[in-house]
Amino acid sequence: MLASPYTTFAVNLAIDVLLKATIILAIAGLATWCLRGASAALRHAVWSVALASLLILPLLSTSLPAWRLQPVYVSVEREAGLTGGGALRDGGSAQNGVPVVLETSEESRAFVGKDQSADPRTAGAVQAGSGERGSAGPSAARIVLLIWAVGVLVLLGRLAFDALRVRGIARRAKGCGSTDVCALAEELALRLGIRRRIRVLVSEEVAVPLTWGVWIPAVILPEAMASWSMERKRIVLLHELAHVARWDYAVLLMVELVCAVYWFNPLVWLAARLNALERERACDDQALHLGVRSDVYAVHLFEIAHAQIARRAPRGAFAMAQPSSLARRFHSILARGLDRAPISQRQLVSASLTALAVAFPLASIEIWGAVQEGDAVAMRVQQLQDDDPIVRRYAAWALGELENTRGVRPLIERLEDADADVRLVAAWALGEIKDYMAIQPLIERLEDEDPLVREIAALSLGEIEHPAAVTALLEALQQHQELRGPVIWALGEIGGREANAARAAVFAEWGRAPWDNDEVWTGRLGSDAARPLARELSALIAALRDDDSRMRRSAAEWLGIRGDERAVDPLLDTLRDPQPPVRAMAIWALDEINPSRHYHSH
Repeated sequence: MLASPYTTFAVNLAIDVLLKATIILAIAGLATWCLRGASAALRHAVWSVALASLLILPLLSTSLPAWRLQPVYVSVEREAGLTGGGALRDGGSAQNGVPVVLETSEESRAFVGKDQSADPRTAGAVQAGSGERGSAGPSAARIVLLIWAVGVLVLLGRLAFDALRVRGIARRAKGCGSTDVCALAEELALRLGIRRRIRVLVSEEVAVPLTWGVWIPAVILPEAMASWSMERKRIVLLHELAHVARWDYAVLLMVELVCAVYWFNPLVWLAARLNALERERACDDQALHLGVRSDVYAVHLFEIAHAQIARRAPRGAFAMAQPSSLARRFHSILARGLDRAPISQRQLVSASLTALAVAFPLASIEIWGAVQEGDAVAMRVQQLQDDDPIVRRYAAWALGELENTRGVRPLIERLEDADADVRLVAAWALGEIKDYMAIQPLIERLEDEDPLVREIAALSLGEIEHPAAVTALLEALQQHQELRGPVIWALGEIGGREANAARAAVFAEWGRAPWDNDEVWTGRLGSDAARPLARELSALIAALRDDDSRMRRSAAEWLGIRGDERAVDPLLDTLRDPQPPVRAMAIWALDEINPSRHYHSH
């Protein structure tokens, strides 16, 4: 059983995003190391924007134009004798259309529909052609996605539970009840530039000060607050209100969401811990920046942390004194000469723009796709040597869709294959790759004993769009009049003065008025004949053997729209259909079922 294109796409997108996320976090780690002499607030901002960029990374990777790296090739290529595909490539691209063959060749073989399930070679062709993938691979992919989804749900559920728990504590808490504390909170909020309404609460359920909430934040103080000195109250409120001024709770929710999505990446958890450490350091610095003595601050922090030993602070809020980070915070608090200034708006904008400058181009690069493609090319080249012609034919199609020049030489060798179907698909694949090295071998196939191989060779020469093929196409037309349609289309694709003049001469000799190449189609897309069958893959495949050529053509179109790789072998069989419009639609469908899209995000 094959993995669905959606499962394969999701797995490969996840791997690609994981690699890119690792690069972003590594860059952020290097940046914070270089900024070790800067303020903790700036380092916290760097970690925050780096983690935030991970949230938009999947969206960017699937929506931005792709920047493809040179594929990474594995050693199996050398074992397969794969050498570099040589020549220059055409900078232009072929017109995205389906070439029509205007006349039915008298020599064309009658298309004989085969029962795919009755032929054991055909029944296994998809597995064989796609690297003999058994059920274990797809099942493993689905299991991995399921495990990831369960992990995300568990962590999001924990986040929601923790937030609701702290919300419950806040709802059950009492007002501060102390006019001096409320007045002090208002004074410090003004000094910190906080314009939101702040609730100062007292709860018997907490042992250390907490801060919770985004739009209407709450500072929750323990009942022991009543016995605190005014100095300690001031230090505690400064630290907690610094969280509010910096919108740290919103950042915390973002970081928790990133950890939930990327829970399988240990670097994300490390980045989250470092982000939390810099967040607390930044709030410590804010208090020290406003005039609190560092030794006094450290003593109060230690005594507050000691109270937490007996009762653990609830998750889902900021606890002022987390034991895990105290040692490093004390070192930072007592150090002299550190930059303790809060982050400026200019620094925050610079950090954000830098993160975007890294994330956007990185999202466009197909990292995992390059690794996958290199592996896929090597595998398909090996399959071109298989004893089964169906496997060789499938491998030729896959190499054509990968459009990698390293497949050119092996495909050229398959133009001499004893099986005409393999030669036909190899010729088509060379047209997809569009490498000039294939021009002369394709010209030689214009004299192939099989008329459909000659047809595809002519069309592929048009796909390559090089004027070197013009003379050969005209000579082939003199010998094989059934090639008129393919030659007209190919000359139109090649373009230029010589090809256009030759094309006009063909029309004149034929006695027909010339038309633009965009009119040379099998007909408009959107056929309704096979629409009722569109949901059933097996029904569409069976319709390729229907007596009505319009149904066969429509079935080929809908198979292309579905993009299911299991339809490849039946569509390759359809290249033998006696009706040119059906063959041309099969060519279009085969190009739509592109295996590279299963791991390239765009």
